[in-house]
Amino acid sequence: MGMWTVPDDVEVSNKFSSEELDEFINTLAKLVVDKHMSAPAVMTLEMIKPLSLLGQSALMIFGPLIDMIFDPVKMEKFQAVIGDRKRIEQLMTAIEDFELNKKETKEGVSSEQE
Repeated sequence: MGMWTVPDDVEVSNKFSSEELDEFINTLAKLVVDKHMSAPAVMTLEMIKPLSLLGQSALMIFGPLIDMIFDPVKMEKFQAVIGDRKRIEQLMTAIEDFELNKKETKEGVSSEQE
């Protein structure tokens, strides 16, 4: 294992269960799609995936400042998601799935109205 290699079997956060993080990922993905920010979010997540450990460390360092603005529990969950490459991939997949479902729903509504 090299110096910059992050082991896959390390659990980033034992504080939250897998179900809690899955629910948080789905909520975050739905929020991104509702705000019409799917493409920028997926591109950003794709770019930061190799630097996930650095992103998690930055959130830890600036955590006290960020906690004054945002909900601390949500920020800890976001930190757990950003620190795990598999979770980042899961978030991107959830965003793409919600976007696809949104387009299918829109197409179905518009064709029925005609």
